[in-house]
Amino acid sequence: MKHLLKIWPKYFEEVAKGTKTFEVRKNDRGFEVGDILILAEYSISIQSFTGRVIEKKVTYILEGGSFGIEKGFVVMGLQNGFS
Repeated sequence: MKHLLKIWPKYFEEVAKGTKTFEVRKNDRGFEVGDILILAEYSISIQSFTGRVIEKKVTYILEGGSFGIEKGFVVMGLQNGFS
């Protein structure tokens, strides 16, 4: 499944560079390993999308409720080099 998600510019840059290889989200979409995240850069200052988009594949999911992660949230590992 593909999920279109907003991402703030500073985090978009880190994902694009490959230094941020995870995404933390409320699991209101039923994220699963193998899903594709379409991360669309969203500027808070202009309250609009910038037009830059990057796609990443979910390779791992750590469910909330333990390890200090709030229940109902997930930490998703992202595959580098996928676009």
